[in-house]
Amino acid sequence: MVGSVPGRLATMMFLQYFGLSAVIVPLTRYLQTPPGAGGLGFSPLHVGYIYMTFAVGAVVAPLVVGLLADRWFAAEKVIAATHAAMAALMGAAGRWCDTYDGTGADPADAVGPLFALVLGYAVGTQITLTLTNVISFRNLAAGAGAFWYVRLTGTFGWIVAGGVVGWGMNPISPQPLYVAAATSAVLAAFALALPHTPPKGYGRPVGEVIGLPAVNMLRDRPFVVFAGVLVLCNMMNQFYALFTSPYLHDLGVALDLGPYGELTPEVVMTLAQWCEIGCMAASPWLLRHLSLKRLMVLGLAGLVLRNALLFSAHVPGIVAVGLPMHGWGYAFYGMLGAYFVDREAPQHLRAGAQSLVTFFGSGPAVLAGNFLASHTVATHRAGGLTDWQSVWLVPLAGYAVALVVFVLLFREPPNADRSVQT
Repeated sequence: MVGSVPGRLATMMFLQYFGLSAVIVPLTRYLQTPPGAGGLGFSPLHVGYIYMTFAVGAVVAPLVVGLLADRWFAAEKVIAATHAAMAALMGAAGRWCDTYDGTGADPADAVGPLFALVLGYAVGTQITLTLTNVISFRNLAAGAGAFWYVRLTGTFGWIVAGGVVGWGMNPISPQPLYVAAATSAVLAAFALALPHTPPKGYGRPVGEVIGLPAVNMLRDRPFVVFAGVLVLCNMMNQFYALFTSPYLHDLGVALDLGPYGELTPEVVMTLAQWCEIGCMAASPWLLRHLSLKRLMVLGLAGLVLRNALLFSAHVPGIVAVGLPMHGWGYAFYGMLGAYFVDREAPQHLRAGAQSLVTFFGSGPAVLAGNFLASHTVATHRAGGLTDWQSVWLVPLAGYAVALVVFVLLFREPPNADRSVQT
């Protein structure tokens, strides 16, 4: 099965999201942990700068992906070369942190070079995230929900990385960065065994290849509403991405399992991905029985519920319902949004169209969200303590607005074909 096209693509997805999870989830707590406890002692603003690199990468990706994968090179070769560079950059970031963390940590010395290294990795991440979708859509037959089942293995990889980092090593250390570097090195080699996916943009103007015609989709009301809500949601999501782990730590969400180690916040947060797997597995069936709009409304409602529970500080509710709702919302709005765009875009411009989604979802929105989240936390922090309820009130209001706007303004295109990719 691993040698089959779906099997190889599923392995690609597993490695892609395993490596990303090893960095994204534990890094925020490592950066903010005081030097005396082994961290780098970064302020919320410093953390925002580091995570802002992924938004910068999303701005660059649309300009790069269309040229590389639609005009010049086969997609699998771009993935291989990009992950080779990512492995070198993340290995260097791990070495840099090894030099500057612990009792001698000085954020003023560490933040600049670390920002540059993570920026290079983040650009590569956004390129490869886009191309893993492109190569999957191009090589999987429509029908039978093939893409959804391949993509959910990526979420499983995210879960496994959370367990490896949370149980198998010290997350308050550079160790997860080395895991990400090793994973990118493996994927760089494995990508050469992926299905050959040649460029489809020979002979067309550069502007067309990089996806500029996809901007015409902004004339379409459903796409505009979807994109606008996506921007607002991804702004608000930076509160979750940057500060859920330290928030859970402050709430005491950890359990000593004796010889089996500690159930850390990073491990508990993988409940979101378990829910995401279930949602993606059910998506083909649900798309046959429910409209796309109804599923996306359910996704947004789940994000409102997630933030309401984070605001409540009710630990059982957060763990049992709030964290799973993160995966629910991502599957039913984020992933279905990518499916919606792929269905609407011309076949020869789908790489550019997916890059446009990456730009909207992970570019300026995340830059603004990082700034808003880090400044909100800094404003409500005093004496080492954070007024978390005031912090979580901001994304709760933002998601509520997004839900109302989407319900009132989004109209599913009348030519929707529920049989596609189901």
